[in-house]
Amino acid sequence: MAIDGRVARGARTRYSIVEATIDLIESGNPRPTSRQVAAAAGVSVRLVFHHFDDVEMLYLDAVELQSSRTRSLIGIIPPHGPVGLRVAAICHQRRQLFEAIAPVLTAALARTGNRYDLLADRRALLRHQLVVGLRPEILSRGPSAPVLLESLDVAAGWQSWTSLRVEARRSADEAEQVMAYTIIGLLH
Repeated sequence: MAIDGRVARGARTRYSIVEATIDLIESGNPRPTSRQVAAAAGVSVRLVFHHFDDVEMLYLDAVELQSSRTRSLIGIIPPHGPVGLRVAAICHQRRQLFEAIAPVLTAALARTGNRYDLLADRRALLRHQLVVGLRPEILSRGPSAPVLLESLDVAAGWQSWTSLRVEARRSADEAEQVMAYTIIGLLH
């Protein structure tokens, strides 16, 4: 029974370290040190490295936790009704998702040198959302449907959102409007 207690305690400690990392990043510290993380989690620096081989692994876990928290932000939009309303719903959901994961994902990408596909599970879900929600418009393109889908995927993806928010310095409202305008343009 003591081993089970230690395992459970270790899992709680690991979770509190990851949670502290996310809290520090979201509070404006994009590169918290292991000392800062340990202090925020109420553990020693040694214990941080007991649970994580390196800070990179900690950041990967932080992205995974934040990603799991945001899964419910993306839903499948039914493929009927006015296309403008469907596009607006898709873009609004993406805004909510991208804004929720941006601080942790950006910090992790900077820390890991972009060596990992941190959005692999999200990318598949987001693509599926486009395929289902815009099915009539995509299928109407016949042989060029795959090219349209790729174009939509790029226009409504994380990189486009980041470009609008960071490089172009657009507000979330403006970025959402640009994304919707671009998708509508591609569909017509």
